[in-house]
Amino acid sequence: MTVELLRDPDADLIAACRRPDSDGFEAAFEELFTKYRDRVHAIAFRISGSPSDAADIVQESFALVFRKLDSFRGGARFSTWLFRIVVNCSIDHRRREGARPATSLETADLGREPVDETQSPREFAAVRELGGQVQEAISMLSPKLRVVLVLRYLEEMSYDELAATLGLSLGTVKSRLARAHLALENLVRTRFPQLSPSGAAPDTAGGAG
Repeated sequence: MTVELLRDPDADLIAACRRPDSDGFEAAFEELFTKYRDRVHAIAFRISGSPSDAADIVQESFALVFRKLDSFRGGARFSTWLFRIVVNCSIDHRRREGARPATSLETADLGREPVDETQSPREFAAVRELGGQVQEAISMLSPKLRVVLVLRYLEEMSYDELAATLGLSLGTVKSRLARAHLALENLVRTRFPQLSPSGAAPDTAGGAG
């Protein structure tokens, strides 16, 4: 019974994808792609900050999955292994392209309340401007610090999931997250003082738990 509870839900698809000459290979790989495509794109977009880069990262990530599937031994869930590939591809891509500011992170509402539809156009514009400044501050962080914030708060991963995805110890994850909070707070203080002390970024750091 315990074995069944721990069984990877993608185990059958993975088995089929390991047999490229079988009749079910294409359907299995397509199902995996469809199942994880949106989340892979979301992670890639939030790390790279570019829709076009995210699309490239999605293709690169799944190409690596295809090539390296034989090396996946099932020590962790397939999804954890996949997200680690996506994170690494995103970091590598961002380093190659340079640490340019994110063009848009509309869905990255770290610590920000939803916009009230009854707001006036001026109020709405002010909220959107603050959101853009928080996003710009996050985009200035180093790739490793940006990744841990993205996965923790935007992908809502637990500490254990973060540790598995990033291949780090639990202590290292907590330490890196604390560093990311401090770095983000410092950026907000020095580059966007209008957001401090009650802005989105300090509230995010306080909510790490």
